[in-house]
Amino acid sequence: MARPAVARLDPLAVAPRPPAAMQGKSDYFDVPNKRRDLTRDAASTAGTLQVGMPVLFIDRKGRIYYDHLKEDGITNCGGKQVFHEELIGQQDGLDIKSRQGPRYRVFSASYRDHATRMSRHAQIIHPKDAAVIVAWSDLKEGARVVEGGLGSGALATAILRAIGSSGHLTTYELRQEPMNLARKNIRALIDDANNHEVRLENIYEGIHEQELDSIILDVPEPWLVVEHAEGALRSGGFFAAYVPTALQMQQVVLALESTYRFSLIESLEIILRNWHVTGRSLRPDHRMMGHTGFLVFARRKARVLPQN
Repeated sequence: MARPAVARLDPLAVAPRPPAAMQGKSDYFDVPNKRRDLTRDAASTAGTLQVGMPVLFIDRKGRIYYDHLKEDGITNCGGKQVFHEELIGQQDGLDIKSRQGPRYRVFSASYRDHATRMSRHAQIIHPKDAAVIVAWSDLKEGARVVEGGLGSGALATAILRAIGSSGHLTTYELRQEPMNLARKNIRALIDDANNHEVRLENIYEGIHEQELDSIILDVPEPWLVVEHAEGALRSGGFFAAYVPTALQMQQVVLALESTYRFSLIESLEIILRNWHVTGRSLRPDHRMMGHTGFLVFARRKARVLPQN
């Protein structure tokens, strides 16, 4: 018996026009032929595409092109040109026609999209690991955090988004060269990062800050920072380290245990597997995001106060 035909939805298809009674309602959106006039203030910019924003262009085959919106910018999507002036001020997620004909769905880039596609000079901490670091370190509004190693700014961006404008992040970095690129990557998602300080110092030699809520390390030898972290963390503070190899993970754990000042020590790695879901099949994807690094977490024990 022949299988019944399964209707496939075109992700770029333009929705039918709403009923006459609903026309003009904000819940409906007609694809514009030219740029609309919008009053752009703090309240109106949410959900709209803005200058400087990282965006994704998605074609009918699901191919993704990444770019930053500029006043006079043009994105080349496989030979098809999309002019940014037709996007700026428009609704996030709109469908746009390129000058050569093919259409693209345009979304603002999420943290995951930006972190995995941004310019970099070194391997980043993948968003799947950064998400666990943020959660396991209990990062929240107002937290005071020290980060070891700036890299391309992916982890710093995740930390800053978690601690908000009332928190403070200090990053220890040895080299000047990565700073400009990292700050550019951070500014793509965070307009105001005045609560982020970068120290051109060796974190292996000490940590100036005291009573910290969290210390998060992405350095080659994080076990050399354990003693400094012991003195810099508040009672109950969080320690986190990211390392690429199992032997490095072991050294971090042994260093934490040797101080007798840390508890709840745990080591883990994150394996991410997508699933393929359609009307006719349900199975794991053939490819998956396997090992990227190991994570080590611990809590600082209470300090022993002298008896009166």
